[in-house]
Amino acid sequence: MPFRKHAKTRRWPWIVAAVVVLLGLTVGGMLLWMPGFAALFAAGDARDLRPDASVPAKSSGTSLLVLAIDGVDRPLLYEMLHSGALPETRALLGGGDAMPHAYLDETMLSTLPSTTLPAWATVFTGEPPARHGVTGNEYFVRETRTYVGPAPVSVTAPDLVMRTFSEGYANELLAVPTVYERLRARDPDFTAWVSMSQFYVGADRLLLSDRAVIAEAFAALASGLVDEDDDDRMKLYAKLDREAMEQIEEALAERAPPRMLTVYITGADNFAHGAEAGPIEARQRYLRDIVDPLFGRLRRALEARDALADRAVLLIADHGHMRVQHDEAHALSTNEEDDPPAVVRGAGFRLRPFDAEVDADVPFDSVLMYGGAMAYVYVADRSTCRAPEQVCDWTKPPRFEEDVLPLAEAFYQANASGRYAPSMRGSLDLVLVRRTPAEGDALPFDVYLGDGRVEPLAATLAREPRAAYVTFDERLRELAVGPKGDHAGEILLLARNGNEPSEATRFYFAGLYHSWHGSPSRADSEVPLILAHPGRSTAELGALVRRVAGPTSTHTDVTPLIEALLAD
Repeated sequence: MPFRKHAKTRRWPWIVAAVVVLLGLTVGGMLLWMPGFAALFAAGDARDLRPDASVPAKSSGTSLLVLAIDGVDRPLLYEMLHSGALPETRALLGGGDAMPHAYLDETMLSTLPSTTLPAWATVFTGEPPARHGVTGNEYFVRETRTYVGPAPVSVTAPDLVMRTFSEGYANELLAVPTVYERLRARDPDFTAWVSMSQFYVGADRLLLSDRAVIAEAFAALASGLVDEDDDDRMKLYAKLDREAMEQIEEALAERAPPRMLTVYITGADNFAHGAEAGPIEARQRYLRDIVDPLFGRLRRALEARDALADRAVLLIADHGHMRVQHDEAHALSTNEEDDPPAVVRGAGFRLRPFDAEVDADVPFDSVLMYGGAMAYVYVADRSTCRAPEQVCDWTKPPRFEEDVLPLAEAFYQANASGRYAPSMRGSLDLVLVRRTPAEGDALPFDVYLGDGRVEPLAATLAREPRAAYVTFDERLRELAVGPKGDHAGEILLLARNGNEPSEATRFYFAGLYHSWHGSPSRADSEVPLILAHPGRSTAELGALVRRVAGPTSTHTDVTPLIEALLAD
């Protein structure tokens, strides 16, 4: 889950950059203290989310451990498990060379875009982005002219990141109930703890990494240590995950284990984004040296409370990674003189500033939101704001021919010839557009062919197949078509990224990174789903997964699977 520092420079992963203001530290003579960080500092490392509820000491029935690993694809994890490189993880999943009490699903696909917030929102609600509303790490809500950024990419907004943990910011973005709310509606005595995950409404306890360690991470960042080599980067993220595990251990020692425990591991993704070694080697190293020992600690802590005998284990991830060039030629940033902003301005549109908050009197008729392999473009009805300083009425849908197509044509020409922005020549795989109805569900995207022509995505893919893409058309509909599908904008830009065999021809919407994701490609989209239970065979577990998900699995199947597991 990346965090933007500023355009055309390295953007450090979200939880590290957020430390800048966590403790009210002073940088360059400026006091950086914001409400979200103050609230988190006051709340502490463990928080009861239902302090007034009567929670039983122990829930009855099958219990569940959810291992949510950020940024790990299926081939990488499964190969490490089969080779014996992750012995503690294997032990937590039932052990044995053949893993006789675990089912490793070979079909699970990520949400589109294959990025952190949309994926985990889908996992923990069972609904696609067009229904739950979290369509990206950042997006724009046109009715309120609001920037939404639980994991900012194009703006500097660390307070929004930490408000997720201090005030439930990401929870408030959901238009549907979480799995915890659904389970509690079925059983008021249901107990659930969540460690470091963004979505936790309905759970009993939220466990966070130690604040002192977060402060230490900032000290390392401020001193420039993380610029030296991958070893320093990994130490930074490892401390966060290790201290989060310490909080889990302490909580398990003090209280009866909950029926459902969700453990979110963030470091593998953060390390992969910035590791010079590249995402494959970086994640292998982090899983082997950091995550596997942590899972050993978790297993022992649960065994000490006799909390594994009838506990299923569900391991899931959100997305994969693809290596990209760490240079300005491939990073499609917020640079106003070039890159996407130059296209918007060159086409005669007024672009919303790249700030989390913009005053109500600031006039703009277009918005850009970034997300690695994809970017969303939002357009106003410009007939409501013809004068240069007139504020547009964003509650009205844009006109397709007069507002949407001119900007789509500008991006099409920029990609074809470099018009308006030379750096964008050859950077886009597809420009997608759609009409916006005055009311009702958002409509599907079509492919823009230039000169005002469009065609369905299926027709484009039939004529020009993308071998690396998987179920692109179906997953795009889950992103775009629904009551909250408008959160993905009127124009969707898909970078040349996931279908490119070489990093030399991969582009991405962000600042400088070594790895990104978000595309419909197999590398970004094929994620693990492992279900284990010490009292059930591989065949029994596989039959349960297939009964719930059907022949193939997606993130929307995880919540129904959890509900089926806990129905006992």
